[in-house]
Amino acid sequence: MGVGQLNKVVVFKENTPSNLGAGGADSYSTLLTTRGSLKKLSGSRSLSFGELVESNSYEMITRYQDDIKDNIRMDTKIEIESRTFTINSFEKIGEKRFYYRFVLSEQVN
Repeated sequence: MGVGQLNKVVVFKENTPSNLGAGGADSYSTLLTTRGSLKKLSGSRSLSFGELVESNSYEMITRYQDDIKDNIRMDTKIEIESRTFTINSFEKIGEKRFYYRFVLSEQVN
């Protein structure tokens, strides 16, 4: 993976839930901003409660950073070009230059 391929601005959003009455509300704040690559893996359309829903899966690669290692959780959201993605899985890859590989999903209504 070359540096020139990491051409997307990637914003990691950390969930800090707040109390709201008897329940809670999600509140996202910026954890860090970095660069990465994004590649579509698959896509599908389905009918959900009478609405047509498009679900897409993507692979995102970004450089290894301690802030990602220390703070990444499954409820972390990722924003790329004003689009919000949910993390399905992530792993550290590489032997000398480490990268993180994320599998992301995006729901489009």
